Amino acid sequence: MSNKKSYYAFEDPFGTTIEFQATSLQQAMVIKKNKAQELGIPKEAFELISISKKPSQSA
Repeated sequence: MSNKKSYYAFEDPFGTTIEFQATSLQQAMVIKKNKAQELGIPKEAFELISISKKPSQSA
């Protein structure tokens, strides 16, 4: 199995964006859940907005 990572970006309705690298969408969902818990935001509030090979250039 290849170990190619993609960047997954999720955003909640209030504009909070989290972006990270993961090897699969399943792994991304687990990371999203953990990051949402850290922020105190329900994981269901975050929606996938992009999957890319490079990090987004948002400022």
